[in-house]
Amino acid sequence: MKPAHEILKAAQKHNHYRRDVRHLDTIDVYRVLKLYGVTDPCVQHAVKKLLCSGQRGVKTERQDVKEAIDSLNRYLQMASEDEAFAGEVK
Repeated sequence: MKPAHEILKAAQKHNHYRRDVRHLDTIDVYRVLKLYGVTDPCVQHAVKKLLCSGQRGVKTERQDVKEAIDSLNRYLQMASEDEAFAGEVK
């Protein structure tokens, strides 16, 4: 087993992935999105699909993952459209 100081050092290495939730009794997908500042609706939809893939009893995990990919592709498409428009305005 690793010494405590090595475990603590490894945990601190990725602090940007951690959020303090001591003030909450429970968390859900929407709280996670807010805690991490995910504001784009396409990305929000993809994260929700991935966190709950295949667990809602309606769609398979594979279907939910595909829909998450579709949402992320739409995000990229919209970003390209926005970049092209910004280039035209300059």
